[in-house]
Amino acid sequence: MNAPPQILRFEGAVKCLPGPCPAGITLVGEILAPFADPVAGPGVLAPAQLSLICRETVTLPATLHKVSVEMLTSADIVLRAGGREWHIACQTWQLHRDVGAMFYTAIPPRPTPWARRLTWRVLLGVAATSPGRWLLLRRRRLN
Repeated sequence: MNAPPQILRFEGAVKCLPGPCPAGITLVGEILAPFADPVAGPGVLAPAQLSLICRETVTLPATLHKVSVEMLTSADIVLRAGGREWHIACQTWQLHRDVGAMFYTAIPPRPTPWARRLTWRVLLGVAATSPGRWLLLRRRRLN
């Protein structure tokens, strides 16, 4: 039994850039995030980049809208956008997604040390007054 083809859908405008090899093409846009963002909720758009290392040079418009990429096999890809269809023979492809929201949900940033917080509070408090600004400017001119 054959496995169903994988389909990747870009939302909105997608830029088509040359590279990463002479016959390659890179699609840069936004896809629906495959994870639920705890802040924004499910169905959030995440930046993504799909690099296709092609066997032959492919000519695509500079910008496409609502692109779907169907991976029939690892070497055969069908790209659809705006009623047009391109069959692309690839040696390989790479998908890069922004998983920052998922990462920082799993590993929260460490709290700022109290000494650093105190230093900044004092410095900002001094800079908020006229004499404090004069003192900081004078100190800066001496250095």
